[in-house]
Amino acid sequence: MPNYHLCFTSHKEVLFRDEEDMHHAFNSLCSSLYKTDSACYAYANMSDHHHGCYRTKVPTELIRTFRESHTKYFNHKYHRKGSFGEPDAYVQEISGTKHFIAAVTYVVTNAPHHGVSSTPFEYPYSSANDYFQGELGKKQLLEVPLLTYEEIKAVLPRRAEFDPSWKMGRNGVFLSASVLDIGAVEAAYGTAAAFNYYLGRKSTEDWIKEQADENVSSPFTLESVEAPLIKTGGVSLADLLRNEKSRVRTASITDLELCSIIDNQFVPKYRKPSVYLLSQKEKMEIANALYKYYCYNSDQIKRCLVL
Repeated sequence: MPNYHLCFTSHKEVLFRDEEDMHHAFNSLCSSLYKTDSACYAYANMSDHHHGCYRTKVPTELIRTFRESHTKYFNHKYHRKGSFGEPDAYVQEISGTKHFIAAVTYVVTNAPHHGVSSTPFEYPYSSANDYFQGELGKKQLLEVPLLTYEEIKAVLPRRAEFDPSWKMGRNGVFLSASVLDIGAVEAAYGTAAAFNYYLGRKSTEDWIKEQADENVSSPFTLESVEAPLIKTGGVSLADLLRNEKSRVRTASITDLELCSIIDNQFVPKYRKPSVYLLSQKEKMEIANALYKYYCYNSDQIKRCLVL
């Protein structure tokens, strides 16, 4: 079964506004894997895009199923209508071990590249912490209270499908260890030391040379992986490279943090249940306050306010 790197974006509005959205998205992804007989090697759910490496015969169907499930949930929660995000998904086939390593590495280091964390391991909405847990001292991540099969069914939407062998924590989220193909990723890297080396490696020409040795026609690079966002103006390659060199989180505030401020401090003042029900005038009032008093990035404000 072929392997793919898949990505979809939402340049004008965020895909996730809080932790609950992130948790639901991962469960939706798991259900989509089961429905399409696919497997996930690595993923990163960012506020305005998703990256993942998958084994599947139907890459576009996998992404479509995932997006439809999340959109239905998101629309209901936020009193929103219609599809969202750019309609096209980015699909690139993975071939060769070095090609695979490059793809997985770029996926799990997505958060530092976008400046929302200082290391891949700091960001909670990717699979960076799921590999080599014993060697990296992270076995405690598996030691969580679990739900029974019946409790899992009660947590998920009525028509949700999942593998009965999968485990779910008391927080209502499937355990990555029971869903992701962690063994395949660890086998590709070989050792925890190699894994750490690649995750800390900069976007140099070594990546291209290694993949060229496997006769890969389209090597994975930072620019190619982020092409969907660069194309839509969501980010520049210069910004990504600058974030990569930084030793600290470069974003003054993340989209999720800003959405929390908007949804919990500003929206209630207008007696509206959701930012999507605010008038354009009301949104502009909030935008002006955020820009004037907090000096947040104007593009970020527009994205989080759906302006």
